[in-house]
Amino acid sequence: MSSRVVLAVALLAACDPPDAGDFDRLPVDGEFSVGLDAPAQVARDKYGIAHISTKTVADLGFVQGYVMAHDRLAQMDVLRRFGAGTLAELFGIDSAGTAIDSDLEMRMHRMTYYAEQSWAMLQANPDDAEVVTLLNRFADGVNRYAEDLRAGKWTLDPEVAVSFPIETFRPWSPVDSLVLGRYQAFALSWSTPYEIDLHTLYSELRTAFDDNVSTAAEIVARKGITRDLVRFAPVANVSTVPGFPNVDVDTGTRSDGLGKQSASRRADVPRSELAKARAFFQDNIHVAPGVLGPKAFMKPYAGSNNWAVGPSLGGGAALLGSDQHLQLPNPSIFYPTHLTVRDQGLDVIGITFPGIPGIILGSNGKVAWAATVSEHDVNDVYLEHVVACGGAECVEHEAQQKPIEKRTETIVIGALGTPIRTIDETYEVVPHHGPIIPEIDPTTHRLVPRTSATPLSVKYTGYGPTFEIRALWNLAHAQSVDDGFRALADFSYGSQNWTMIDDTGSIAWTTNAIVPHRSPATYAWNAETNRDGAAPFFILDGRGGYEWEGRMSSRYVPHAVNPPQGYLATANADPVGATFDNDPLGGVEQPIIEGRPLYAGISYAAGVREERITQLILSGGTAQTLEQMAAIQHDNFSTIGAKLAPSVVTALARLDSPSGPPSDLGPYIASLSVADKAKLVAARTLLAAWTYDTPIEASPDGAATAVLNTWMHYFLKSTLADELTAANGFALNRLGSNVQVRIAHAMLTRPATFKLGSTGQPILCDRMGTTGADDSCSKMILAAMLEAMTHLEGRFASANTATWAWGKLHQQTFETLFPNPALRLGPFEKRGDNLNVNRSDHGWADTNFSQFADGPAQRFLAIARPGEPIDVRWQLPGGVIFDSRDRHYRDLLDNYYLPQVHFDAPYSVDEIVADGEYRWDFR
Repeated sequence: MSSRVVLAVALLAACDPPDAGDFDRLPVDGEFSVGLDAPAQVARDKYGIAHISTKTVADLGFVQGYVMAHDRLAQMDVLRRFGAGTLAELFGIDSAGTAIDSDLEMRMHRMTYYAEQSWAMLQANPDDAEVVTLLNRFADGVNRYAEDLRAGKWTLDPEVAVSFPIETFRPWSPVDSLVLGRYQAFALSWSTPYEIDLHTLYSELRTAFDDNVSTAAEIVARKGITRDLVRFAPVANVSTVPGFPNVDVDTGTRSDGLGKQSASRRADVPRSELAKARAFFQDNIHVAPGVLGPKAFMKPYAGSNNWAVGPSLGGGAALLGSDQHLQLPNPSIFYPTHLTVRDQGLDVIGITFPGIPGIILGSNGKVAWAATVSEHDVNDVYLEHVVACGGAECVEHEAQQKPIEKRTETIVIGALGTPIRTIDETYEVVPHHGPIIPEIDPTTHRLVPRTSATPLSVKYTGYGPTFEIRALWNLAHAQSVDDGFRALADFSYGSQNWTMIDDTGSIAWTTNAIVPHRSPATYAWNAETNRDGAAPFFILDGRGGYEWEGRMSSRYVPHAVNPPQGYLATANADPVGATFDNDPLGGVEQPIIEGRPLYAGISYAAGVREERITQLILSGGTAQTLEQMAAIQHDNFSTIGAKLAPSVVTALARLDSPSGPPSDLGPYIASLSVADKAKLVAARTLLAAWTYDTPIEASPDGAATAVLNTWMHYFLKSTLADELTAANGFALNRLGSNVQVRIAHAMLTRPATFKLGSTGQPILCDRMGTTGADDSCSKMILAAMLEAMTHLEGRFASANTATWAWGKLHQQTFETLFPNPALRLGPFEKRGDNLNVNRSDHGWADTNFSQFADGPAQRFLAIARPGEPIDVRWQLPGGVIFDSRDRHYRDLLDNYYLPQVHFDAPYSVDEIVADGEYRWDFR
């Protein structure tokens, strides 16, 4: 292997040969004397995946740590620094301060502190002895590899070594692995920035329009548009199950206790506090040059699809499909492996995050499981009221004054691990809520001492010791979906849509986590009848009345086992349909339990991926196969095109019949030049014939894909940006694609649900600041299309749409985690567009349609046939071994992921040997 010097030092040929092992038929590539309980072997297959066979859990931990460090040590180090807030030790001097800012933000969350608490509690619990052993010995294995690397027994890829000096590598500890587990759960559940933005948008729209006393015509005409732009109803009303489980919809308990909510009021948050909080979490993209910072792995980028098909639709077998949507860096965010412990009968294959031992998602032959982000609302933001108290500062809470706690964090600023200087920063905590959101000075990269008497604090289910590693270890041992549910009882935050199958044919889904029950007054808001009421997705008054009162019972947390429909599908959409009527706190979909609605969250996807997956499953017949599951994962059907293009074509048809309402359409069409009309006719022809396929090559479908997505950019800009600008400069791109498409789709298909202008169409289509009559949506559809066609003619340097290739606009690049452009992969032309199943999102913020963030970080398929071990098929972006000199550096990307071909993951010993390249023997 090119990543290894000749193992004259690491090879120990003089030692006694190991006992006969599973992989003896493979050629030996390395022998290691490391002090195990018993001989162990590692088989490397032709895909680069390491299959580890040991006798004990202790040996498994050590060998997995050693092998993973060999494959991904630099990545492991950077990821633990993201979570712990120690990135500035590597890049603090040369990153223009952004690595320091990253550490300042992450220290607010105290990942290391809570991981240390979890570690102490795990060690104190005899039932966790195996988990403790696994973590300890994994750290030993990582550190042994680092020692061997320093000793010259291995060599680093020179392209990696320039930003990862092994000399300054800090020894790995079990706490590092727990920090990584917490960080990944945090990244997939932290919705505080979303709630701050939502509160800001709602407040600014109310101020600019609804509550504005101005008599200006354009202000008066827009009173009520807040409900148009703060929209919760999805584009597609498809849920995983029809309502919360275990609730009798005819109980009549809906009104029980709701009368107490009349005194509830949304907090009146100063603009300055909102701006500081938004800047802390979003405006500063804390990324060192060429380095993906912590936000790269967080919402809104995170997503995923998964589904399970039961025997009634799977020809007697149960099938599972899953693809997690995360950042696509080089190296890949996931690490695939296969772990066997002979003493336990443990035999599990799947993926983990580099730095976390065991398996997170995968199969043990009896059960297979996958996960997607569930979007449960597990954090609240409070507006605190600070007062002087006994020479200190307190916050008012429930008619009392409670002291603010303070703590100091030391940030080490260095160059590639060599400390240069340190800074001490003070963080404040409201004891009954959580940390106060600080402010970073963008010039000095220091925290700004708080002077405000109304700061914001955050309460979060992740602020405390948690035991995700225990849940994952128990999940790896599950023998049925019921065992899987019990294992996930310890998954307390970072809620996921866990979807499972087992070898009896059962399918199951659970979103188990701590879902807070707030006091009933917290759920008072209604867009029509109580616009000033409090809501858990807005900022709450910290003085009391809106506190957490326990958690939602597991009876109601969304889940299902073997549903009558015969399948389960999730894609980050509303799992129970509670937002389908645009009323997330009431309506017929929202049962009332214990005096409050069963509220789980609102930050869901637009539902179009889940709708498409469901359609494909239901159209697949009763003997569905893994090939059909793979086709779903590769589906590039434009869900947004199918929703929007018919309305656009209808508007373009008015070119032939311009007379009639709306009154501005005829004059606009009459003003068009012959050339402009030709452009619009060409667009209409393409969209009318579009099959909603999204090919990369020059073709009518590819041109139609380019036309619709370019039109969407200009349409959103021309219809929404002016109102948002009037709302104190709220940026259009802050809405995000899922919200933008909600608004655009509803404007085109359900205009009567909007505030209407004099044209009889939504007033949002009228351009603010222009004179004359209101602009109609019909006119603005055409105007935006003209801009789009003109832009595309320039972009392709041709008016001939037959030459327009979507792949020239829509491309994917795999950015590097390290400040070295040589480690960047791509760009590659990419099929798909926004919100299709084979996620290829590019957004509509501009006309750079490269895939800007996330995509499938793995594509995983499993089939459970009665009486047989579960089979797994895979695609992974990149390669297993992060070393550009190694043949497994990017082979999975080139041979499987980009061509969209799954490979059969070898699982049995015979399959591993048949696909094997070599083995390592550990003695």
